[in-house]
Amino acid sequence: MGANNNATRHVSYRPMRWEDLDTVAACFDRVWPQREGIAGTPLATLIARYLTLHYVEPITWSNVAETDDGVFAGVTLVRAVGAPALFAQAREEFERTRELIVADPRGAAVVDMLEQGFFPRERILEEDGDVGATTQAELELFMVNPDVRGMGVGGALWRQLLAALRGHGVRAFFLHTDSSCDYGFYDHKGLTRVAERIAADHPEDADMAEGMNADDQFIYRADLADTALPDAVNPSETVEVRGA
Repeated sequence: MGANNNATRHVSYRPMRWEDLDTVAACFDRVWPQREGIAGTPLATLIARYLTLHYVEPITWSNVAETDDGVFAGVTLVRAVGAPALFAQAREEFERTRELIVADPRGAAVVDMLEQGFFPRERILEEDGDVGATTQAELELFMVNPDVRGMGVGGALWRQLLAALRGHGVRAFFLHTDSSCDYGFYDHKGLTRVAERIAADHPEDADMAEGMNADDQFIYRADLADTALPDAVNPSETVEVRGA
């Protein structure tokens, strides 16, 4: 849908519902498609669902953007330390989806890459950035539907995220991102990069699992008391987030 049509649409915001899962996963598949040979197949849909569930399972707060004609526009998902998870059924659904994926050798290779390579590297980066001891929340997923670019959805989700975290007493939070994302958004917003792993500096990562040595990985930290991290977004701001 073109920018002119988007200008006449309106967006509302609400907590995520369990029945939103497949819609979020479908957008995830568009924003971060699988490699050639898997992209566009039912297996790719399952992998996107697996990854979405990976982020959904621990969350304690959510915000879904939706247009007035019912189109999913974006989402932020947060895990706050000590708060109850929103979806108790997510773990069982994650395991069921994983079983379907690994039944296909191509899917099993992707799961192995994630579970033996990408996710462990994320945990190593968390240790390097000391975020476990210095933050009270993690932004698990920040994603905007490409079809709503120009409507300010990314900025509104970001504003509401900061306000909600402050309201819940969170003093600082962190997030993972990588070079497949628009990570410059976080530099623009005044966050601090506290850990990074540049793929070109670590050729040994390719031995961890097939397809590993592809993206640079980063951790950003936000101090909510920092005056460089304002609540509001300038109305003239045109920065758009593809995903984080």
